[in-house]
Amino acid sequence: MFGATDAYQLLKIPALINHFIVHRTENPDITFAQFFEMHYNGKITIDADFEKDMQLPFKTHETECCISIATVLPAPVQVKFKSSEPVPAEYNILNDDVPIYLIPASIFQPPRV
Repeated sequence: MFGATDAYQLLKIPALINHFIVHRTENPDITFAQFFEMHYNGKITIDADFEKDMQLPFKTHETECCISIATVLPAPVQVKFKSSEPVPAEYNILNDDVPIYLIPASIFQPPRV
C-alpha cells in the first residue's frame, strides 16, 4: 500500500513534528495552525530552510504510479436455433402375463423362521 499510493507520506510525520519544534524554538509564540498555514497554505517561498520544508509530508510526490489495463471486448456471439421437428410421443405398453395389481405384492412376504 505504501509503494502504490501516497500513504508513504504518513511516514514523514516525525519530520513534520521536528520541523515544528525548530520553528517553535525560533519563535515561541507560533502555533501549529500558523506553522501549518505557513508551510501548506499559500505560495512556496524559498528561504534558508527550503530543503527541510520540502521534506515535510505531502509537499512533494516522489513516485508516480501509472496503471494501464488493455481490454479487448469480445465479438458479439450470435446463436441461431434451427426449428426442431416435433418429437413423437412414445408410449410404453406392458405385455406381461402378470396382472399389474400383483406386481407390488411380490416384494411383501411374510417373515420366515
